[in-house]
Amino acid sequence: MAHTLYTARLRLVPATLEDVDVLAGMRDPPVASPAAHVERVRALLASNAEFFPAHGFGLWLVRAGEAAVGWIGLRPRESPVEPELLYGLAREARGKGYATEAAEAVLMKLFANPAVTGAWAVTDPTNLASCRVLERAGMKLEFEGEFDGRPSRVYRLKRDAWRERARARASAAPAAARPRPAGRAPRH
Repeated sequence: MAHTLYTARLRLVPATLEDVDVLAGMRDPPVASPAAHVERVRALLASNAEFFPAHGFGLWLVRAGEAAVGWIGLRPRESPVEPELLYGLAREARGKGYATEAAEAVLMKLFANPAVTGAWAVTDPTNLASCRVLERAGMKLEFEGEFDGRPSRVYRLKRDAWRERARARASAAPAAARPRPAGRAPRH
């Protein structure tokens, strides 16, 4: 697939309507109305088919080997040049660095588009693991307070900060340890 991304341990595949049950089953904690949740996931995946051709991004199913371990996506909530980053992992996949690895791959793909000015994400302030993922991906806390009617932390990463971070990481890493650009399949 044209929009499949690869990292050292993960394969990010554009999610399709065939993935509804897998993605809906990753919801933690379980929702009060499972049928309504499945319908929201179905609607998101239906719009996903439009997002990739229009914006070059959407929602990816995250795989480690053949196992689906999570999902990650970008959506043009306020603007396609500064989309929202979203992600979630299956409970058994947490604490392994998958969310950070996937976020960095998605952000690398996003910032390859010169029209993109930044990305943002929102998380529950009590979800410290999610806050750390966003910080490790280079995002900075911009706002803490009520957002969409809930206590939230809003993080943002602007193009200039991403570019500076990428330069610093590239100069600090030995050539063999530098990450492979997102989107390229590993050579065997």
